[in-house]
Amino acid sequence: MNWLDDYKEELHTVFQDSRTIISGFPEPFRSQGLAYLDQFDVFQVHSKKNYICYLLPYWLNRECGLSLEETRRMSTGNVVLMLFFFLQDDLMDNRQSAPAEVLPLANLLYVEFLDLYRPLFPPESLFWSYFRRYITEWADSVAGEAAGDYYWNDRSRVARKASPLKLSSTAALLLSDKSSFIAESEEMLEAVLLTLQMLDDYEDWEEDLAEGSYNCLLSLVRHHLQQDTAILTPAAVKDFIFTTGGLTQYAATAAVNHEKLLSGRLSIPGLTAFHQMLVDNLLHIAAAIEAEKALLQGGGLGYWLSKNMNL
Repeated sequence: MNWLDDYKEELHTVFQDSRTIISGFPEPFRSQGLAYLDQFDVFQVHSKKNYICYLLPYWLNRECGLSLEETRRMSTGNVVLMLFFFLQDDLMDNRQSAPAEVLPLANLLYVEFLDLYRPLFPPESLFWSYFRRYITEWADSVAGEAAGDYYWNDRSRVARKASPLKLSSTAALLLSDKSSFIAESEEMLEAVLLTLQMLDDYEDWEEDLAEGSYNCLLSLVRHHLQQDTAILTPAAVKDFIFTTGGLTQYAATAAVNHEKLLSGRLSIPGLTAFHQMLVDNLLHIAAAIEAEKALLQGGGLGYWLSKNMNL
């Protein structure tokens, strides 16, 4: 089973459904919402690909036996809720964002998410208790990240910045009378979300260092050097990555996360395959750095030959 290709046709439907929902908004929120959706549409060139958000309901379908209508509804709900929370993030992270432009659109998206999930769960359903908890986890995590140094002190809280994603896994398990697996599914998702954040933070560390944003890799560097993140320099981070083999240690944490996925009772092959891809990316980057370092240590001629000759 391929974690992405098997679901591309369905994703076309999900994004079309999301586009139809947003097209019903009054202007200027209709235009703003559609433009924002395009930034995350998996079929748009150069869009941000939040695959786990779109695909988690489909990955769960095999284990939970959901109907196609339920699966599509939850995936569309995930897209709408993703946009809602990313708008919140933009407002908190970007001082140039205008609340008067962001908040009305965010609230329209939030109402649409509720309308998608209400038919699945009556008011007395346990789903709404989990809903409250996941929103609380998100609020707690985004509010205290920098001061709490989560990567070093409590890595579960790194993942809980994306706690609302757990709604669709919990929803699927409740609909299929598998609520006994909810705690395990939460742990699995937190392992994947941590690795996903770690990979993003490796790619974004220079920007995050310049802006003073919290970053998992920078946390590791700071503790390695026993320095405050505020006084880290790009040269010091590059030395940690390229000279001391720090990225190998960083990638090892992702590999441990994968073992957690494989050791549980709950089987979600799509999620496991997606996470393996994330882990492999980090491991390959770390291995490539170490291989290039070994070539450099082997002498200038050997390094030149490795770069310029097809042997």
